[in-house]
Amino acid sequence: MLSVEEAREQMLETIPVLPTEKRGILECVNYVLAEELKSTENIPPFDNSAMDGFAVRATDVKDTSEDNPIVLSVVETIAAGYAPSKQVTSGEAARIMTGAMMPDGADAVVMQEVTELNGDKVTISDSVEKDENVRFTGESVSQCDSVMSPGKVLRPPEVSMLASLNCAEVTVHQKPTVAIVSTGDELTPLGESLTPGKIRDSNRYGIFAQVQNAGGIPIDMGIAPDDEDETERIFRESIAKADALITSGGVSVGEHDIVKNVLTKLGEMNFWRVAMKPGKPQAYGKIDGKPVFGLPGNPVSSLVVFELFVRPAILKMAGHTDLLRQTFKAVLETDVTNKDGRVNFMRSILTEKNGQYTAKTTGPQGSGILHSLVLANGLITIPSGATLSAGETVDAQFLH
Repeated sequence: MLSVEEAREQMLETIPVLPTEKRGILECVNYVLAEELKSTENIPPFDNSAMDGFAVRATDVKDTSEDNPIVLSVVETIAAGYAPSKQVTSGEAARIMTGAMMPDGADAVVMQEVTELNGDKVTISDSVEKDENVRFTGESVSQCDSVMSPGKVLRPPEVSMLASLNCAEVTVHQKPTVAIVSTGDELTPLGESLTPGKIRDSNRYGIFAQVQNAGGIPIDMGIAPDDEDETERIFRESIAKADALITSGGVSVGEHDIVKNVLTKLGEMNFWRVAMKPGKPQAYGKIDGKPVFGLPGNPVSSLVVFELFVRPAILKMAGHTDLLRQTFKAVLETDVTNKDGRVNFMRSILTEKNGQYTAKTTGPQGSGILHSLVLANGLITIPSGATLSAGETVDAQFLH
């Protein structure tokens, strides 16, 4: 069997990064930037006040206090969005609003709370240093500065910066569209009554949500029955519609050969046995140059294999470079034993206490016990054959 690291490395080496496209900045949140962005303007474009108050010459108020206030003449009021028309000279001040342009002659702003305005005179009862409460030209970004590099994930702060840069659209990597197919006659769609031998089709919906969380665009292709011709038709249609295909079920040893036969017929597939629990049986390959992931049918196995393999692949396709969840050490709250010959990714509740994470499993860990994942917020890694006691540390990662 391949180790998790070996299988994932082999898979990621062959995952393509999707082409780029132009998108308006209102449609690029969570996309990955594919170009370097430089500023064509200074931000802010002029010296301005950081607060409401009075623009003054700092030397005029250097000895000012509550016991020794100073009275200055107010020459004008400067609102945000308007240019000052007067110069501030010694003994003068200009009333100024937050964001308004600093007038010539003034080099500091006294905040409004330590002033009292009477007509065209203002009494100031506190001193300020030169440049205090002033935001300077280019303080955030100077003209020609490199502001963002390729690979940057565009979050709301980046979108706001794009607007500040007068940038209406940017070049980003496309997000992958991902077709999702459940397989097997035993599956029953939502809304229908269960008959003997049938189960609910839960995997398709969980995988759909995982694709969304990974930043992909899921396409629900329904259930492929245990009919080779119909399964082939659905798989072909899925590949034609999407950048990648995920199937669920039909990749275990001893299972019906329909899924394996169709995948092999349509493309170049590897049917792997990976030394991990849950999720030993899985498949990866390409059809028409597009990645295809064959996930196990057991719901926990399917969701965990997605987390460890498919999620990094989707991120890479979308242009991300940080592909794996961060791992960290957590202290076990209970004893844990892994008698299996495979590394065990146990569903766990991770809690932070005094700067240290602790972990406890969510109960029975069978690959069909979906509730164990519902209760979990992370996975802990238990090496093959390990018996660990409460108080020992394990590798852990969050699931979201």
